[in-house]
Amino acid sequence: MKSQKEIQFEKIYQDHKDKVFRLCLGFMRDPDLTKDLFQEILIKIWRNLDSFKGESEISTWIYRIAYNTALTFSAKEKKKEEKNSEIPDHLDFAEPENKISETENQLQLLYSAISELPKLDRVIATLLLEGSPYKMISEITGISENYVAVKVNRIKATLTQKLNPQTHGN
Repeated sequence: MKSQKEIQFEKIYQDHKDKVFRLCLGFMRDPDLTKDLFQEILIKIWRNLDSFKGESEISTWIYRIAYNTALTFSAKEKKKEEKNSEIPDHLDFAEPENKISETENQLQLLYSAISELPKLDRVIATLLLEGSPYKMISEITGISENYVAVKVNRIKATLTQKLNPQTHGN
């Protein structure tokens, strides 16, 4: 028989796994590291589940853990990357070409452009694409709702410029 904690965790996982995974995509460019980060976040949610006091929405609590874990994880990976930068990068492991639809191609271009944004902007863009309200984005990132709105406008302008450079004089 499952414990109350296991039942609660399974519900959290089912309800929030896609959004948390997309948040991971906003931080990590490497698919394997994205999966590692996702697993790390799930472990932290499990370990801290008993400490959730209900002072905020469960989704805000989850995304705050995800955001903080992603910041720490990406900082560690950056340090590893810097140490490994001396390794020759001359081997090219090309991935097989797959047929993808135009919509999938556009989504890949969008996520590629998002991945080039600064970390905070990537997180905001990812949360926004998930339909998160400014208030939740504010609580997760620790910036004011007004500043979230300013950042969203700047992010939209930057992404528009990246995705349509010919219309913006670049």
